Amino acid sequence: MKALYQKIRSLDGKPYGTYKNLATREWDFGDFVLEFIHVQGDPYAPASRVLLRAKLATLGYAPEWGSDFEHRLALSDFLYRRLGRMVQERYPGKDAAVVFDTAGPEMLVRNSLWIDNGEIRACLQVRLPGEGRKIQAELAAEILTMVMPDLVAAGLYYTQGDEPAMQRHYRVLAERREILAQLDGRGLCAFVPDGAVLPRASGLSEMPLEGAVPFAAPAELAVTLNACGREIRGMGIPKGITVITGGAFHGKSTLLQALVRAVYPHVPGDGREGIVVDATALRVGVEDGRSVRGTDLSMFVRDLPGGISTKDFNTLSASGSTSEAANLLEAMEAGARTFLIDEDSSAVNFLIRDVRVRKLLGDEREPLIPLTDRIRSLAFAGMNFILVAGACGDYLDLADNIIVMANYRAECARASVIANREGDEDPIGSTSELAEVPQSRPFAAYMQPLQKHVRPASAVERQVKVKLAGDSLLQIGFLVADTSRLVTLVDKQQRLGAGFMLLNMLQNAASNTACGSAPASDSVAGVAQKLCDVVCNVGFRNLPQGMSREMSLPRAVDIACVAFRLNGK
Repeated sequence: MKALYQKIRSLDGKPYGTYKNLATREWDFGDFVLEFIHVQGDPYAPASRVLLRAKLATLGYAPEWGSDFEHRLALSDFLYRRLGRMVQERYPGKDAAVVFDTAGPEMLVRNSLWIDNGEIRACLQVRLPGEGRKIQAELAAEILTMVMPDLVAAGLYYTQGDEPAMQRHYRVLAERREILAQLDGRGLCAFVPDGAVLPRASGLSEMPLEGAVPFAAPAELAVTLNACGREIRGMGIPKGITVITGGAFHGKSTLLQALVRAVYPHVPGDGREGIVVDATALRVGVEDGRSVRGTDLSMFVRDLPGGISTKDFNTLSASGSTSEAANLLEAMEAGARTFLIDEDSSAVNFLIRDVRVRKLLGDEREPLIPLTDRIRSLAFAGMNFILVAGACGDYLDLADNIIVMANYRAECARASVIANREGDEDPIGSTSELAEVPQSRPFAAYMQPLQKHVRPASAVERQVKVKLAGDSLLQIGFLVADTSRLVTLVDKQQRLGAGFMLLNMLQNAASNTACGSAPASDSVAGVAQKLCDVVCNVGFRNLPQGMSREMSLPRAVDIACVAFRLNGK
């Protein structure tokens, strides 16, 4: 610390760019080491990034907290939130000298704080002070040699009172792992425990609604699972086709949204921390105007007028029904096996086709094939659907299970009674025929045509930049992907994480190789999964530019779905 203080004081009044001399070495503070990942070029440039590294044992943590993924994620998330609170308390203003991003309710692998090889790594943004273009050494020394040790002491050191909260974090993850392992053997694709709080405080908040009706499983779907030595009762949603119905404002979409967000573990106290869904689950909906490249839509769209084939479909602006068909088929290609659909965010002509219109036009004059005609065959092929239908009654004929939401309470209706299946006629779309699940396109073959767009934006830039325009338009060099409808990317950090991982994949595709040991013939999702496995182990530090921005880890299925939306500007 003394060496850093002296170095900073020696820079007083010098040109601002001289700050870069601080990045030539690591600075030893005794219990932790400080190093500069990036030093800003002037006072108005994006903030500098400072990495603090300390051994778990030095900070007082038992070895078990670095022993496996659940322990590392639990402690990383706990410390991330605490350090974030400390930074905000110290610098509450908008133009704070030190910035550390806040987190939503999901527990994610984040490059801002991760545990790797028995070491805590915390990355903070620091706005190095300057007056005009001159270094203000006294203020800089205060931030780096006084504030930083204080933040480490308050935010990262172990205290005996932390243990219960840390253990609660870990228990959420451990129980989730054990419940996920039981779903398949019990014939389930999702589980909602009794007592879960599904409603949120408002449409703009992820906080649980005070006084909300706690969830209780209907007797017909109630299951009891064993996790971490205790029995947990709740509603098991069976594989196949489940329809959630009920009146407006009675909790249909609230239940579906809770399942959508349950693809990630949630912090204790969120109310949804015990909900578990198939790890590949994706929400599918309409996405007017999205680009589609080389996707086989023939399962849902026959050849178009003029003899245009839909087996290799390309467009820069898909229609509502075409976009939803592409979303579902690409999700299957990416490895998703459970699909969450809300009629309110779907194209009507993708979901259903009116009987009278069907009789009037026939198949020869209507290229669209509604999901009602395919959903049973997809279910026979192992796909699961959880669908909110308050108006599309055709799905009641097709459902294996029907959940009725009434005043936020779940009831179970007998599908055979609702659908009148005891009559002579088969329900629409009923079939025992197996659907042909879309084949995965090889990684290199799909990625290589995009290579010409993966280049720096100007001659002075040495690296391909990844950035967001607004909150959701992802840019990788001259490639763009609108990720606004990929709701399982929960924040900007995850979108940036997907962008940097795709940049790594794209740059490897240039040499016809995939990441690490993955062959280029692997699928896009397969290569993404191998890269995700590496990040889960060592964090983002081995990913090129992986520490340059705040980012968190998406799932491989989400990365693949972003890849399918990439197009050149």
